[in-house]
Amino acid sequence: MPFHLAPRQRATFRAFGEALFAQPPPLAGPRPAQLDALVEGLELHLQPVSRTQRVLLLLALELVRWLPVLLFTSVGPFEALPLDKRIRLLERMDRSRVTLMLVPFIAFKTLLSMHFFEDEGELRAMGYPGDDQRKRWLKTAA
Repeated sequence: MPFHLAPRQRATFRAFGEALFAQPPPLAGPRPAQLDALVEGLELHLQPVSRTQRVLLLLALELVRWLPVLLFTSVGPFEALPLDKRIRLLERMDRSRVTLMLVPFIAFKTLLSMHFFEDEGELRAMGYPGDDQRKRWLKTAA
């Protein structure tokens, strides 16, 4: 039986990705299509993962989801926060010395980055020339 993320899990992953990859103006943050593809990639990634690992990752996601309530910064879940507050919460998690806050941040930052940056079209849109151009550049620089 294939694994599918629940709607609340999809919303939390999407909100995490939007905050993680947000760009200051005038640059645009991730487009809605990018965020949808990101969540789809994560869902596909979690399908072959062992049940134990998947349960632990999803429990960590629930922790992130309810962290604003646990830290008394909001009465709603992570995905309901405005983008600027989600960004500040991720920054707080990144600087935290509390393992329970740091480990989920590292796990999801790694997974989301892996899927976000694997699309060549998205890399080119961000200014990365692509592997072919990089190889040509390296040859001319040598």
